[in-house]
Amino acid sequence: MIVNFGRINPAMKSIRQSAFCLFVFVCACLPLAAQSTFRPEDLFRVRRPGAVTWSPDSRYATIELSRSARALAGAPSAEIGLIDVKTRAMTILSSSAPAYLGFFNAIWSPSGRRLAFLSVNANAVVRVWVWRPGAPAAIVRSLDVHVGFLDSPILWIDDERLGIAAWEPGARKFGSFYFPILKGQNAADEWKHALDGKSPAVSLLDSGGTDQPNPPADTSLWSVDLRTGSRTALIKGDFHNLRASLDGRVISFLRLNGLRSAKPYFALNDVDAAYDAVNWGTERHLIDSRTGHEMPPSATPEVVHLAPKPLSTIPPPRSDARRLSVAPDGSTALFVANGTDGTHLWVAGGGESGPRELWHANEWVKDIAVGKSEALQYNALDGTPLTAWLLLPPSYTPPAKLPMIAVIYPGTTFGQNPPSSFSVFTSEFEHPQLFAALGYAVLCASMPSPKEAAEALYAKHFANGVFPAIDAAIARGVIDPDRIALQGQSNGGYAALSLLSQTKRFRSAIASGAPTDFASLYGTFYGAYRFGDSGDPRTGQLLRMLQFERGVYQFAMPPWLAPDQYVLNSPISHVDKVETPVMLIQGNLDFVPIEQGEEYFTALYRQGIRAEFVRYVGEWHTISNRENVLDLWKRIDKWLKETMASGR
Repeated sequence: MIVNFGRINPAMKSIRQSAFCLFVFVCACLPLAAQSTFRPEDLFRVRRPGAVTWSPDSRYATIELSRSARALAGAPSAEIGLIDVKTRAMTILSSSAPAYLGFFNAIWSPSGRRLAFLSVNANAVVRVWVWRPGAPAAIVRSLDVHVGFLDSPILWIDDERLGIAAWEPGARKFGSFYFPILKGQNAADEWKHALDGKSPAVSLLDSGGTDQPNPPADTSLWSVDLRTGSRTALIKGDFHNLRASLDGRVISFLRLNGLRSAKPYFALNDVDAAYDAVNWGTERHLIDSRTGHEMPPSATPEVVHLAPKPLSTIPPPRSDARRLSVAPDGSTALFVANGTDGTHLWVAGGGESGPRELWHANEWVKDIAVGKSEALQYNALDGTPLTAWLLLPPSYTPPAKLPMIAVIYPGTTFGQNPPSSFSVFTSEFEHPQLFAALGYAVLCASMPSPKEAAEALYAKHFANGVFPAIDAAIARGVIDPDRIALQGQSNGGYAALSLLSQTKRFRSAIASGAPTDFASLYGTFYGAYRFGDSGDPRTGQLLRMLQFERGVYQFAMPPWLAPDQYVLNSPISHVDKVETPVMLIQGNLDFVPIEQGEEYFTALYRQGIRAEFVRYVGEWHTISNRENVLDLWKRIDKWLKETMASGR
């Protein structure tokens, strides 16, 4: 069949024009109809650029690029990208095998001829990988790396030798790196032991006897020669903060020789120094890097004072891009931007004209309808000018009056930019955009700290910034004043529970990971330390005591010497004034012990106040694992529908 497209019948032309106009009209309406609201599942889709490490000569950079994972926090989930400044290209060095949860901790050798980084699998086995130009990354087998708290477990002794802190065979793994992966394995093992009943299921803690032996050494430091593959064991014990001298002859480290009395830690005037002493010790030792023999103090490794990076004058690739990292010589910079079309990563400078995009992720955000945010100017109760931010649901159409969730956290103040928590590129488990997607307005109120630092977490100050912010939102004309809920996490949850005893204006409340009884909190073990999953329980208790007496709470004394401070500022002490329904959320490994939630729930239960206590096994201070987060949002939706229903 031959079809002549050269002539069109006038009547047919009119029909086609009408059809085209209809098509244009429909297309104009499609973007809104096609977009979906933000969902809990989307929290796990977000990918982010992370830590950047430059080679000493500025030729290469590595960057951690997060991947979709089963948890919002915990085990590393990134891949390692290698950026070649000369070719302005990026390749992925890390393996794509599903056995690996993620890769992290990239470090360059002194000359930049080699790169080492780490991998971790679902059994919490950590391996070292080594890369050099012109060859694929190779794994260093048989050594299971011991990852410590904020402490690199590997170091370059020189360009050919790598120092590796590794577990002894059969060692029981512990530490903040391991418990999110193993989900409190020690507790599970102890219950199995008790169920078996063939030997005592018992553990012992001592407050500081003078003749206590040091715990058995579970970690060794190995020197690995990458040319020959030979290995030398240098030291055993609890060592941290590894450093090598410039010539590679000496390795220095801090050693923690077990915990004794708590008093020496309180003798340190600086609270940060006390925290460091608890985590890493204060005794610095020196050893010969080839034999492991002790060296005299005079052999202290030279301290390398790196010159500050030159202030980069490289312009950003676009107005919303921020500088992520600058090369040591200042010639090259990496930029990142989050936009309506996703996340972009560029390399710029390096003697080339114009930036080059290396990575584009999160394109799916263009299909998400997000809430609209606006700033509210108001005055605190003491007259201080403040700013709050209001997030309206994507589907909102005036003049409807909306139910509202007021999200609070002590010490937070907002300025001209919206809260970072409003961005879909963040992965907070109680994300404000998820509340907006359910049809609630979200208010983030400023809560400035009082002028006296020692009163920063005293409950009497919390209303100062919050109550006027709520009034300002109501005055905006879009909020139903009879349908306002309060939500807070951690100290935000503590502040929420404190405010519930000061007013009856809230229809509902959600508090997660919230301290409720400071006197009992002072003496209750961290959830992750209770069975040794994060380490010796006494470590957690030292950190807790320092936190209360010297750190964020600034109470100066333990509860038996300052009972009024602990009691008067505990929400449990004022729970008799609470009439608001409360949802309490907590993980059983939380450093705010789950007993805190149990106490508050018991008090509400006794008084006949509606309460739900949602407890997740294997979770820490925030709810992180995918199935738990999805379950939680079903419960939050149901809770708010019940407690915030109109007409009640």
